[in-house]
Order: sequence, then C-alpha cells, then structure tokens
Amino acid sequence: MENISMNNYYNIMKFLALTTILFVLFFAILFYFQDIFIVLILGAVLILIAEKMIQFFNRFMDSFPKFNRKAVGLVLLTGAGLIFLLFVGSQVQALGVLIGDFSNIQQDYASGASALFSEHESELSKLADSGIIKPQDLQKIGNTIFSGVTDLVSKVSYYLFTGLLIIPLMFGVYFKHHNKIGSYIQTYAPPEHAEGITRALKRMGRELEDFFSAKMLESAVVGLICCIGFYLGGLEGWFYLGILAGFLNIIPYLGPLLGAIPPVIVGYIDSPMTALFAVITVIVAQTIDNLYLIPFMISEKVDINPLLSVVLTLAASKLLGPLGMVLAIPIYIIYKIIIKESYRELVNIYKND
Repeated sequence: MENISMNNYYNIMKFLALTTILFVLFFAILFYFQDIFIVLILGAVLILIAEKMIQFFNRFMDSFPKFNRKAVGLVLLTGAGLIFLLFVGSQVQALGVLIGDFSNIQQDYASGASALFSEHESELSKLADSGIIKPQDLQKIGNTIFSGVTDLVSKVSYYLFTGLLIIPLMFGVYFKHHNKIGSYIQTYAPPEHAEGITRALKRMGRELEDFFSAKMLESAVVGLICCIGFYLGGLEGWFYLGILAGFLNIIPYLGPLLGAIPPVIVGYIDSPMTALFAVITVIVAQTIDNLYLIPFMISEKVDINPLLSVVLTLAASKLLGPLGMVLAIPIYIIYKIIIKESYRELVNIYKND
C-alpha cells in the first residue's frame, strides 16, 4: 500500500464500488427471474453430484483395470434406475391409496381443514364445535393449505418441464467444455490478468464446491434419519417424505418446518400416533443437525464467521425470501473472491505505473 498514491488508491476503491454495484444488479436480475434461476441452480447441483459420482466410480474402477468402464457404468446405471423406479412406484401407490381412501371418506374435500380434522374428532374440531374457534377460520385455514398444495404442484410441474429442457443442455456444455476454461482465459483475457482470473475462478469453484458438498451431505444425513424414523413410525410414502424433509433442510431456519408439515399431515390421516412419530423423528433429525452436523461439518467446510453467516442469511431472507436464504452464503463467497482478486490485480497495476 505504501507504494500507491492516494489518487490511485481512490481509483481502486472507485473501481471496486462499481464492481459491487454491477454484482448486485447481476444477482438482482437473476432473482427477478427466479424460476429459471432455481432450475439453473438445480442443474449446477446435479452436475456437482454427477462429477462426484464419476470421480468415485473412476477410483473404484482403478482397482479393476481389466473391466470395461463404460459397460460396467451402463450396467450399474440401468440396475440402479430399475430398482429406483420399482421402489418409487410402490411408494407412489401406497401414498396414493392412503390419500384416495381419505378423500373418499370426506363428504367434501374442498371444505378444507374442517373435513381433515373431523374424521378423527380432533381437538380442533371440538374447539370449533364449542365456538372457541370459528368454523369460518378453520375453513380459511383449510383453503389456504389446499391452495398452497395446488400452487406447489404447479411450481413443481414447471420446474420439471423446464429442467428437462435446460439441465441436459447444461450437462452437455459443462462436460464438453469445462476442461477448456483455462485455455479460453489464456486466449481471450488480457495476458497480464489471465493468471489472476484463473486463480479467482479456481478458488471460487473450490469454495463453492466445498459449501454445496457440505450442504448436500448435511441434507442427505437429515433425509436418511427422517426416512428411518418415518419407516419405523409406519408412515406411508416414508421414502418420499424423508427425502423431501432432507431437501427442504437446505433452507436455513424455515426449511425444517416446511419439511415437517407433509409427514405430519400424512401421519395424521393415518392416526394421531403416526403423526406423533413423524414429529419426534423431525425433532431428532434437527437436534443431530444443529448439535453435530452444522458445528462440525459445515463450519469446517465454509470459512465464514458464524455471526456474519446469520446476519447474511436473515438479511437475504428479508429481501429475497427462501431462495435468498439458501444462496446468501454462496453469493457472499463469490463476492468476497471477486473483490479480493480484483483488489490484488489493481494494486499490481498501479504499482507498475
């Protein structure tokens, strides 16, 4: 710093401020088109999972050099796909039968929560009969729940359709060109900045990979605990509900609550005791997550102050909703690296002036 004049230092700060503004505008546009943004994020996560699986498969096949890797990979993928489809088919059928039977019992499915709770003569229905809770309020709750489910189905259908169009293209582009990024930088970037750009991209990729790998592992552990608990509790569709709970656990603070709602509802349709098992399972999973996984697994992978992490997540939640909560830390990682590497390059430039 002592070799840089105040005027040059001012120019550096001005450039970094402009970079920050452009960075904010870029992500503001992405969040404005958040449906497409979500599909792109899912595609990136699937690419990361696929790359990890390919690396593991190659290390495993190194022990068997005489076997044809493509043939073995094709057999494994086909077998895994068939097992998954058979298992998923049985889960869908069981869950569909349960919901179908419940719907047939109800005189009016559209009546919402009042119909849901009346079959078992729950405490809510008793409160409604006694006048403590107005039937209209219970009706509004039910309509809100079922309209929310309808919106969720619509969203999922959109993501599936868009994902089928975009994600295969992402896979093709990534696995065809990702090894050529270095040569592209050397060709098109200014020679004096090529090394800095390459260093920034490598660091960015490494830290983002560490973060998402840790979050996926955390999500997988929570999902596994939920699957086991739901299975032991006798929940129909325990596999789906466990995977959903693990996936929603990616969303800080709000995700565990969202993941608990479907299994509790499905469990209550069966019996109040099954719903209680679902609640206990979610509590156990979240206890393990908060006491072990986050402090020892996530903190070791992500180099960020815990207080800053909480502040960023809450601020992103207020501004951008659940998606902001999920991406607050990755966006901060990208921004931090861009600013640090830009500052380093600018200092080198002005030192040579």
